[in-house]
Amino acid sequence: MTHRRTLSVLLVSLMAIIGAIAMLAILSTPNNVAAQRDAATPTTTSAESSSETSSQSQQSSDAIWLSSAEPPPGTSIESLSAPDVGPSTPREAEETAALISWRVTGSAFKPRENDVSYAVNGNGSCTYVTAGSAFTVWNIPVVLPQGSHIDTLRMYYYDTNASNTTAWFTIYDLYGSIVNEWSVSSSTNAGNSFNDSVQISHTLDYSVYSYMINWRPVVVGSTIQLCGFRIFYTPPPFGLNFLPLTTK
Repeated sequence: MTHRRTLSVLLVSLMAIIGAIAMLAILSTPNNVAAQRDAATPTTTSAESSSETSSQSQQSSDAIWLSSAEPPPGTSIESLSAPDVGPSTPREAEETAALISWRVTGSAFKPRENDVSYAVNGNGSCTYVTAGSAFTVWNIPVVLPQGSHIDTLRMYYYDTNASNTTAWFTIYDLYGSIVNEWSVSSSTNAGNSFNDSVQISHTLDYSVYSYMINWRPVVVGSTIQLCGFRIFYTPPPFGLNFLPLTTK
């Protein structure tokens, strides 16, 4: 009897020891995996990092600057001119059946800096740079009902120049940083034409964002003129069709 009791105690003790060993193995596994992962991860030397940064900088300076933000110093006019994509075709009636539009003339735009002289055409609608910086961006606020759903931005222009002018529908946060923007550029040099942006698909929320149309002329002279914009949008549901609400 005593023998049997002693054997039972030994078996219980052995099982406890085995359980403790298994628990220790489980707890140590993540650390081992992490150690193996860290050991397998290649390290980057300072020389490699410097080379990568230099390469990125070179790519950035060579790339086309397609933002309404100010370009880096030394950016060439070639880097500010968007490539030709061909003029947009008129939209089908069924595409715009549920959309309405808001228009604004080019002459309503004003430059963001005081380093530009400009003129308007004889009809008072198209504007262009006569002297100063063609890099300076011009803009105008977008004032549409809160909750409107923006579809696309269309730019009307006159272009007989080899370079292309670009505009953006730009969203800013409450501190003036660009949240997102969609571009539209002139193309070819056939005179009067228009182009559409890609679909924007954004619902206006003035409690969180501010909205502008920005335009960069790129060229000094009347060979590129901004004649206006048209925003296609879906109005908010009935009862919510009010102008932007400003709250403190």
